[in-house]
Amino acid sequence: MQLAMTNLDRLKGASRRGLIAAVALSWAVATAGAAEPILVGQSAVLTGPLTPNSLAFIEGQKLLFDQVNQAGGIGGRPIKLITYDDAYSPDKAAANAEKLLAVDRVVCLFGTMGTGIGAAMATVAAKHDTFIFGGLTGAAMLRGPKVPIYHVRESYADEVQRVVTHLTTIGVTRIAVVSSNDAYGKGIEKDAVAALEKSGHPAVLALRFDPAEKDLSRTSQEIVASGAQAVYVVAAGMPAINIIRSVVDSKVHPQIYTNSVASSFLLHKELGERSRGIVLSQVVPPFWKTRIPIVEQYQRARKASPNSKGEGSYLGLEGYITAKAFAQALQRVKGPITTESLRHSIENAPPMDLGGFVLAFRRDNKNGSSFGDITLLGSGGKFAQ
Repeated sequence: MQLAMTNLDRLKGASRRGLIAAVALSWAVATAGAAEPILVGQSAVLTGPLTPNSLAFIEGQKLLFDQVNQAGGIGGRPIKLITYDDAYSPDKAAANAEKLLAVDRVVCLFGTMGTGIGAAMATVAAKHDTFIFGGLTGAAMLRGPKVPIYHVRESYADEVQRVVTHLTTIGVTRIAVVSSNDAYGKGIEKDAVAALEKSGHPAVLALRFDPAEKDLSRTSQEIVASGAQAVYVVAAGMPAINIIRSVVDSKVHPQIYTNSVASSFLLHKELGERSRGIVLSQVVPPFWKTRIPIVEQYQRARKASPNSKGEGSYLGLEGYITAKAFAQALQRVKGPITTESLRHSIENAPPMDLGGFVLAFRRDNKNGSSFGDITLLGSGGKFAQ
């Protein structure tokens, strides 16, 4: 089954400005005289080239929290998400985290985006003896029992292993790895090279490119010259677009694979039909398969919202799932909701079945999900599994 992905780049003009203003100023659906809100803190990318990814993620979160608040909140208390822009800057994200915890006095941090951002905020969270719940990162450096982040998505290493297993199963053994020369790229490159070594088919080429560089023709020539049957691209936003554009512009080129953080809607917007055939790993179910309860809930919430356009997205569904898991953790707290009682709820409660998507946390395991999938971009930017 295929379905067109949301063209989030249509979020412009009044609707786009309205969404950014809403999250920047914080929001909560509450009536006059309502109980004191539960304050939750978020640093997000509201400006810059990665804004479309961030807004899609936030849209899904807001849909769920609006539903909870409209139904009476948690024990009568609305959830209030306070969001500040970090423009994808770790320094700004750290400053935002400090303000959220020390000044706004939020119960915890929520829904970060990116490896560098997550690392900067985790340091601040540890200083305040609190934690981060959910975020768009699967980096190994942000995983482990001592890192104060509860993950709702599987790790990048898991995504890489899934792709490598898929490739070797279909007989593709000559694989190149190309990554952006930054913290994000280097971390996943390491996972990819290790997975290929373990499979018995070492990478035929592993190289990095400058994410600020737009002309990557020399890099793409090296990839093509390597004789690779497939190339695993480790980059996000426009850097990913630039390297993939350079590769597909070649007369003959290897099959392109990338991971869940890649902007699939941006791929089609920038590359048009040249994006056809690109393979992406995913960390949540297909956003159009409404026979899955959590997907049906997400799509129903979108239809009920006057701000939702198009048909949804993987990032929007991931935001919705992340928010639903967080709301369930809040609901399971016995007694007053504090940082410590919420942490106890997350780590000691039974697994959460969110409707076909299960999460399970423990004190020694903050990686809640093992769900993974592989999809293909087809004609017109539509997905095919």
